Amino acid sequence: MKKTCITFTAAIIILSSFTAEETRAQPQLDLIATYDTGLGSLGSEIISVRKEGGIAALTNVAGSVDVLDLSDPFQPQLMRRVVVDTTFGTPNSVAVHPEHDYFLVVTGTPGLMGTVAAYRISDGVFLSSAPVGIQPDSIAISPNGEYAVVANEAEGTGIGLNGGDGSLSVVDLVGFNAEIPSQLLVTHVALPSAAGLPGFSLLRTDDAARLPVDNHPATLEPETVAITANSQFAYISLEENSGVVRINLKNLQLTYFGLGQTIHDADLVVGGGYNPTVDSLMAFREPDGIALDQSGKFFVTADEGDTRNALGSNSPRGGRTVSLFDARTGVLLGDTGSQIDDSAALFGVYPDSRSNRGGSEPEVLDLTRHHGMTLVAVGLERANAVALIDVSNPCTPLVIDLAPVGIAPEGIKFFHRKGQLYVAVANEVSGTVSILEVFDF
Repeated sequence: MKKTCITFTAAIIILSSFTAEETRAQPQLDLIATYDTGLGSLGSEIISVRKEGGIAALTNVAGSVDVLDLSDPFQPQLMRRVVVDTTFGTPNSVAVHPEHDYFLVVTGTPGLMGTVAAYRISDGVFLSSAPVGIQPDSIAISPNGEYAVVANEAEGTGIGLNGGDGSLSVVDLVGFNAEIPSQLLVTHVALPSAAGLPGFSLLRTDDAARLPVDNHPATLEPETVAITANSQFAYISLEENSGVVRINLKNLQLTYFGLGQTIHDADLVVGGGYNPTVDSLMAFREPDGIALDQSGKFFVTADEGDTRNALGSNSPRGGRTVSLFDARTGVLLGDTGSQIDDSAALFGVYPDSRSNRGGSEPEVLDLTRHHGMTLVAVGLERANAVALIDVSNPCTPLVIDLAPVGIAPEGIKFFHRKGQLYVAVANEVSGTVSILEVFDF
């Protein structure tokens, strides 16, 4: 059965066809294990999991990467703690190579050029490093293992102090391996201005420097990287700008997508419990996490928000949604509306004290196929929970379950073991990793 998303934009009707799945039992989340770094708020920020073999890497703000064995999801084990060079900043993100015996980690701090470094998984030995852009915040390796893409956020260094130009770095990994390490070859990709492009944010200031977000290079802040299954394109969220930039990894050609605004019921008043019918939220989405459908048809964003009202009032920020867009055109297909906060309230974890800011704050997400369904798992930073969303029909995403995890979930990855689906969640404040099983009745 075919369903059609009909999106009205600039007086043009765009039709996108997707296959709707048959009605089935809805999967649910079950917390089955917890790994504790022992570092508290200095541990556990971003996690990367190899699709096969159960190897994971976890960044710790304290200056290390934990290599984990997830081959038995019920008993996650620390294989080794790799101390990384923090000369140019803390480790902000990590990516495990899909085949070779190494991971890449980016280190950086606001206002300064950062680094990408390779370490061997099997013994933690340093292999090579190279400079990247200002304050690298995220890294992902292409499924074919030939490229890594780094999002250099370059956020402000203090109130009134701009952190520099946001940018991308592309690392050529062809021929690089752990047996005969060589130099990491990095290409710097400057971002052109997105000022005036439709759908990009307006009348906002960034949260760090409190400077107007005008969408020129100095206020473009790349956040999270996702790469297509065919390794041809990378999509990078621009949170403060409410946009996404796509880069062709063959010729480095860039394409911008403005994500526009969402309108839905929301609780915008602190106190009095969850009451989403008093006000309607209209806000730029401001995506943090981003993921791609394996077919390459659409991308998904977690719309956290990290700006302020440029006019001076303390207005809400971020869409509080998970949104889906056509990967070719950037046209909106659908979003979750108020479902995320609705579910947090239903499960008793809605953060009422954050109602006037970002609500549950969907942060980072991942997407996978499982038993004929397309599922998204998204961490809710302020609700201390993970929401499971059925996006099999991207026009009508449906939040189907929610489970509490540790404090302030940041990184999140699906992984399969012996035909079963699991979610690994890095909890930034509690310094733990929660392992959840996705099971069907």
